[in-house]
Amino acid sequence: MKVALLLTGNELMTGDTVDSNSSRIAQSLALQGFDVAHKVTVGDDLDLIVEELKNLTARYGIVIVNGGLGPTVDDLTAEALSMLSGQPLIENPEALSHVITWCNTKGVEANAANLKQSFLPENSSVIANPIGSAVGIQLVFNECLLLCTPGVPSELTAMLGGSVSDALKRAFPSAKARLVRRLKLFGMGESALQQLLADHCPDWPEEVTVGFRAGAPLLELKLEIDSMDSVDLRNACEKELETIVGEFIVGENDDSLASVVVDLLQQRKQQITVAESCTGGMIASQLTGVSGVSSVFEAGFVSYSNAIKQTVLGVDNHLIEQFGAVSEQVVRAMALGAIEFSSADYAIAVSGIAGPSGGTEEKPVGTVWIAWGDRDNLQSHRFNYPVSRQFFQTMVSALALDLMRRFLLGSTSLPDYFQRKSH
Repeated sequence: MKVALLLTGNELMTGDTVDSNSSRIAQSLALQGFDVAHKVTVGDDLDLIVEELKNLTARYGIVIVNGGLGPTVDDLTAEALSMLSGQPLIENPEALSHVITWCNTKGVEANAANLKQSFLPENSSVIANPIGSAVGIQLVFNECLLLCTPGVPSELTAMLGGSVSDALKRAFPSAKARLVRRLKLFGMGESALQQLLADHCPDWPEEVTVGFRAGAPLLELKLEIDSMDSVDLRNACEKELETIVGEFIVGENDDSLASVVVDLLQQRKQQITVAESCTGGMIASQLTGVSGVSSVFEAGFVSYSNAIKQTVLGVDNHLIEQFGAVSEQVVRAMALGAIEFSSADYAIAVSGIAGPSGGTEEKPVGTVWIAWGDRDNLQSHRFNYPVSRQFFQTMVSALALDLMRRFLLGSTSLPDYFQRKSH
């Protein structure tokens, strides 16, 4: 079943807001067997919105409108639906009750601006919004199901998994949910993975669709099937993938490098610490973003200056003078110092040149030394990622966490991350 999206808002047209809602909608719909075939974005212009609604409802059986349901004068969706369908805007009792209840809960007055959200086209119905003040709107026009949703991402997400999904099930009970297996990989790009699949799996079954979603730092590989009859076939394909790229597979679904590391440590009932220079606390931030991390993480150190490396982590000044702050000797000393002061079982330490300045011929911008492991088996290696400062920090943090993940899993090999040459 093909779906069209209409996103509204001047902020989307000017670039002040980056559209992430269409991705949320598409992913939610795909799980229910609906495909987004067309997407249009327009500003807060009533005539343009109505014109696009006419075009889309003439071509598609489902149109989802996102945005324009709030209390301000530039929220035009309800008015556009009224013009499109020729139905007057009337006060909807269910929408009115929702707005008043929301205002009472927030301790604010249900003023005229808020009450504007209770006026819907006469023959439309309410799509429940469990979070925000504006209800969604459902309307059938020209044999097309129109579902209108708020632009606030948290509200949209709550509705996609609830009232919007319910509305689609009622209207299209025969739609088949798509079964998707999402694997997360680190250290390999789309083209490399695609080539490996082509080389090692030339007879890939057509019942299992492969999809890629590139991201930073993780790559998502999707295995999709349309029927439970193909589950065994999909499982066989996943096993084949594990033999080809198993070491690069971090986890699945919402797994992150940090969450996987935390889970491995929790299984061992052991703790980790970090000593960061060039990443400025990003590794610790990602670890502490995982629920329950306090059982495996008590302290981390951001030792950006040489003086702090010495006074806090106990790095010998002679090491810094002889080898420089970005060196194997110093990063290993940082890791051992962090273990000493935190009494953790494992440590990650990083020191590098994020740029855009500060590089030398011997140590160009993008150089980073990483140490990881425990007191008795501390690994260290030099990498080079000559990218923007922010991306450098993102990738070094991910790289360090992945090296720790591999260490905890007992891996002894050092992969050629992204087919880059390291030193």
